[in-house]
Amino acid sequence: MQNTKYKNKVLKGVRSHIDGHVSEIMERFFFERINSPEARNVIYREAEDAFKNQLDDASGVHGIWQGEFWGKWIIGAVQVSEYSQNEELREFIHNAALKLITYQKPDGYLGTYRDSLMVFPADREKTEAILGTPSNWNWNIWCRKYTLWGLLEAWRVTSDSEILQAAVRLADHLIKQLHDNHIRLADTGTFAGLPSCSILKPIIMLYEATGNSSYLKFAQEIAGDWMREDEKIPNIIANALKGIPVHEWYPDTPQWAKVYEMLSCFEGILALYKITADEKLLEACVKFHAMLRKNEFNVLFSVGFNDIFAHASEQLNAISEVCDIIHWMRFCYELFSLTGNKSYMDDFELAFYNPFLAGVYRDGKWGSRGVRGCGHHLTALEQAKFTHNHCCVNNIPRGFMDMSQAMTMFSEDAIYINLYVEFNSDFTINAGRINLSVSGDYLSTGFAKLTFRAELQHPVKLKLRIPGWATSSSLTTAGKRFDGNNADWFEIMLDSGHTEMQLQFDRKLEIREHISPARISDWYLIRWKSGDDAMKEIFLTERASTLVYGPLLLARSKYIGNGEEEMFGSPLPMGFSCNLKVAESKEVWYAFEAKITSGNKCFQTMLCDYASAGNEKLLDDSRFFSIYF
Repeated sequence: MQNTKYKNKVLKGVRSHIDGHVSEIMERFFFERINSPEARNVIYREAEDAFKNQLDDASGVHGIWQGEFWGKWIIGAVQVSEYSQNEELREFIHNAALKLITYQKPDGYLGTYRDSLMVFPADREKTEAILGTPSNWNWNIWCRKYTLWGLLEAWRVTSDSEILQAAVRLADHLIKQLHDNHIRLADTGTFAGLPSCSILKPIIMLYEATGNSSYLKFAQEIAGDWMREDEKIPNIIANALKGIPVHEWYPDTPQWAKVYEMLSCFEGILALYKITADEKLLEACVKFHAMLRKNEFNVLFSVGFNDIFAHASEQLNAISEVCDIIHWMRFCYELFSLTGNKSYMDDFELAFYNPFLAGVYRDGKWGSRGVRGCGHHLTALEQAKFTHNHCCVNNIPRGFMDMSQAMTMFSEDAIYINLYVEFNSDFTINAGRINLSVSGDYLSTGFAKLTFRAELQHPVKLKLRIPGWATSSSLTTAGKRFDGNNADWFEIMLDSGHTEMQLQFDRKLEIREHISPARISDWYLIRWKSGDDAMKEIFLTERASTLVYGPLLLARSKYIGNGEEEMFGSPLPMGFSCNLKVAESKEVWYAFEAKITSGNKCFQTMLCDYASAGNEKLLDDSRFFSIYF
């Protein structure tokens, strides 16, 4: 049911097997959060119990989001079961889905709100009396979105029609409920209806699974409401097509410009484009990405300021929700798959190796609610009255699995190698079968070795991404050397047999200067500290520099012996220089000895990759790391 134009140009991802340090982090997380006894008996059970207890609307005034966690956990678990070929996990998913649908009502409703029609924004004054702060929280349809998505993933991996029928009944009930009560989807929930409207993607998935045109009609209804002539909020397609920065679309951005949910909506728009071939949908997404890259790209290589589009690119301070990072990566991945524009994969790479991995805690048991540029990351030990599930933590498996799919992709006429940390791919294309192994130390030295074992009917084109940060690049194979300067890709034909290729991407340390805005509103400080008053003391109000070495953002950290005075003292004057030498450390992924020269002064210090500078629960130490110099 995909449009022919889309099918002819799409790049398909191969599920590559990740090796090396990234694999160690990932596998530890998968065990602790999905496969361990605690994951099954405590974490998962808490998520499932939300449907038994139905406490999301217990206040009678506002709604919370316990109902999202089951779907998120299942989505991640399904992808992990496929990646690891874990039949026992697949069977657990099967039984979990069958158990969940026992909570479905005769009319098809399956949710965690006792009142299925409690879908409108809460009254702010009444909510303030309960929460102590005015809020219009209502996450009813958002929760149903993730339940629908989780059921569809469970059906895909089990082929059990009973699970698919439960998804059909859930969606049919929601659509009928909205239409019978003349409810505009964008008028429900919170944040201008963006959470509710992000159900667009699983609705498209349901259409693909069933072929029922009513779901495509509903999807087009959602998208059509984002192209209004009266410009009623949120109107995200029309506004994106105009090329206006998001923070200028409507007043009071904190009340509607939610990063995670808006990116989720744009992912749904791309899914609809794949069905309809409506070029304005793709155009809106391309323009939206360009707009974010210009106005919302923060110093951590994510977008937004603590989950709000608020002109983050002009801010020196940075805090980024892990959900935002994951969906920024996913948006870039989807755009790359549709366009082949390697700049999207450049953005994916920077987001994965820096803010995403920074948000995955080293014990594998938890993750960050928001990664910061200095101090410590924001850790939320409770969310929606749950203590074992969290929106960002439950989403982390998808980030790893998106990485796995992005490494190797192929179209009808070429194979694309996009990322170069250690991995193995084994896949079949029209021309035959290929095994690829990637080794080397790409992140610290820029070197990668590619080993192909191919059984092909005819030669196929290889396209090897040249990262945007590379100052020069070379490809060596069969005794021949090719320079890739000023190019986006190395292109070479692959024949049957054993082939080795060596890639070298040279780099130089980039010292990035960041000026502080002339005026920093109190809102940024409040969002930065997020209730942690100790963070207020290290909120930057004067210029600073950051160091970027190839794809790695660098930092100082107590893990490698940096002191607080060094990390949080006055910024280095503009014009300083720095030389790096790779060092050994058991505490961080990459460590460097740095020699810094500023005027007549010269000193040595240790630096490390930002991702491992503070990746654990550091609740009692607000001055643990810093990316600022």
